[in-house]
Amino acid sequence: HAPTGQQMSCQDCHRLDATPVDYQQMNILGATCQTESCHNTIGQEKYVHGPVGGGTCIACHNPHGSLSEYEVSRSRLPLCLVCHEDKTTELEGQPYIHKIITMSGCTDCHDPHESPYKYQLRADATGELCLTCHDDSKMKMPYVHGPVAAGDCNACHDPHASKYKSQLAEEGNNLCFLCHDTVQEETTRKDVHPPVEQSCVDCHDPHGSPNPRILNSAEGPLCFDCHEQMQQVIQTATVSHKPVADNNCMGCHLPHGSDYSKLLQGPAGKLCFGCHKRLGKLVNESKNRHGPVLEDDCTACHAPHGSANPKILKEYFPAEFYNPYRPENYALCFECHNNDIALDEFTTTLTDFRNGDQNLHYLHVHKTRKGRSCKACHEVHASNQARHIRTEVPYGKMWSYPISYTKTEYGGNCVVGCHKPKTYNRVQPVVYN
Repeated sequence: HAPTGQQMSCQDCHRLDATPVDYQQMNILGATCQTESCHNTIGQEKYVHGPVGGGTCIACHNPHGSLSEYEVSRSRLPLCLVCHEDKTTELEGQPYIHKIITMSGCTDCHDPHESPYKYQLRADATGELCLTCHDDSKMKMPYVHGPVAAGDCNACHDPHASKYKSQLAEEGNNLCFLCHDTVQEETTRKDVHPPVEQSCVDCHDPHGSPNPRILNSAEGPLCFDCHEQMQQVIQTATVSHKPVADNNCMGCHLPHGSDYSKLLQGPAGKLCFGCHKRLGKLVNESKNRHGPVLEDDCTACHAPHGSANPKILKEYFPAEFYNPYRPENYALCFECHNNDIALDEFTTTLTDFRNGDQNLHYLHVHKTRKGRSCKACHEVHASNQARHIRTEVPYGKMWSYPISYTKTEYGGNCVVGCHKPKTYNRVQPVVYN
């Protein structure tokens, strides 16, 4: 034992005049090894190891010499476990033990004598200490998980051992739910996102990411990792829904769980009107609503992600106001409505919009130069007039001509800017000169 690097003799530590000459009763010079000539700087920090503070260095060290480094009485981990019996229990039987403990014991993380840091750690915070071994690249990302940013690795990991992989404090999502209780509540809703049931880390990086909400990749591409078919729909669409074009899936969907189908943030109609405010105002102020609108089912007519049709319609409907009549032009309307409604010039069964047996739908749409489309007379979302009749029809760029429609028991009356007032009656046809 030569702490100063010089050859020492017994009397440097022992008085030779002590009797009996028994080790237990030898008169040790000074109370501890921390004398002016030896180890005089040990024991001055804020946190001091118990044996050092109590002056019992021989609890760990052999004062005469040892085959072990620093003359310790036992090697590494077994030495610490002599006193720290609770850690023996903590380590025993655990499938995942901190590798550094099994490699080199406790002293790579803890100073065995003293430290300015709690638990005699060798660095200021657990994060700083952990980064002496672990890669710090995730901490430099634009978006960092709160405990990581705070340097509190122990919020998620047990620094010694655990029955869970990566020494996690809890298994899988249960660990995340210790803090993210609002997300846990979302997993109890009617429609739960499958990845949430599997693992939060399927979508989120637990340490750091270049993406908001520490997502594993940008929002759109991340969703497409699973929703490949939807990606194909979007890529082939000639008309895209703006949130989709912006890779903003969560503009409409909740990522964890929802009480609405397709993980929507709310009823489809209310959700759509959150952006389409003018249309929402029109619908809310109207007496009559188109069936799909009344049922909050915008997707009955519109493809919410993308389409090859104008207005992201699910089926074709011409954008032009005037069109020669062809049934395929109105495939969207004929999804619900009778597709024979305008086939015959005379009928008593195809439509109630007739003067006697004269089919007035046929009359309006079968015009070579200015065949009217459905929207020439009908509002597609809502109207204050019966049969969803429009109150005005755009004409050119500067003017709209009005429509005033009155429903009667057997027909109706139409006052419109495109022709003189007309009346029709299914039972007693009106004869015009």
